[in-house]
Amino acid sequence: MTTGKIESKIKYSARDIGDALRTIDPKFKGPSDEQIPIIESLHLGPTVVIAGAGSGKTETMSARVLWLVANGVVAPNEILGLTFTRKASGELASRIRKRLRQLRQIGLLPNNPETKNELDIAVTVSTYHAYAGRVLSEHAIRMGVDASADPIGEAAAWQIANNIVNNFASEATNSSDITHSAKTIVDKVMALSGALGEHGVTTEQVRNFCEELLGKFSTITDSQSNDPVRDLASSLRERLAILPMIEEYERYRFERGLLTFNDQMALAAKLVTESFGQEIIDAERAKFKIVLLDEY
Repeated sequence: MTTGKIESKIKYSARDIGDALRTIDPKFKGPSDEQIPIIESLHLGPTVVIAGAGSGKTETMSARVLWLVANGVVAPNEILGLTFTRKASGELASRIRKRLRQLRQIGLLPNNPETKNELDIAVTVSTYHAYAGRVLSEHAIRMGVDASADPIGEAAAWQIANNIVNNFASEATNSSDITHSAKTIVDKVMALSGALGEHGVTTEQVRNFCEELLGKFSTITDSQSNDPVRDLASSLRERLAILPMIEEYERYRFERGLLTFNDQMALAAKLVTESFGQEIIDAERAKFKIVLLDEY
């Protein structure tokens, strides 16, 4: 939708909506002078708003939704709001639905343009993890991953990693390169596995990097070496030794559909980089015309 088309639809300003809501909720403060340009922005492309703690980010997001819906720019079901926590997503969803019901009550909510019936005020608001989980549940089969079950908690994931570390076949790794306790190695396996997923990096890439760096250390003579160099070389060798454990940890979980919340984010991101990724992107864009990200 072009800026001109959006502008032609505008009937109510943010202040008009605030004043109308105040007639049935005297405690409603309405938008501030700083919030109004954000709420009324005609730009529907990627936009970043910089705001500090307590500046009213959530209220501005909900006011933006009210302004867009009241002016018929988009329908509520074409809006997606994402936050970090369940508490935040619940509060944002509750606030938006309450205000949309109030707008309907005072006659500022348009009817459905197709059916002429009352507009459905259901707005999709969820956490980033929940949204990634939903996308994954619909498309993970394309990657051969079973994502139908609920994510496992950190304690369950730790137990799986602990079993793998303690039972890992001695011939699969050079145990002399392991310098930390089993508990510490379990923590390292989980931490590195999570970091790989977050950054879209494979164990093979890490292995190549570590081996290349260690190869450079091999040219350093004893007289040129020092404690920091020896410590780094030892750390690299240990990392190489635990990479097979990480591969087994991930294989075990993925084959059984035992995904963590971090897995959901990583796999959802990977989905859209595959050959079929654009198809998924297009499907999501068809569902949601407006996406609001809270503290992304």
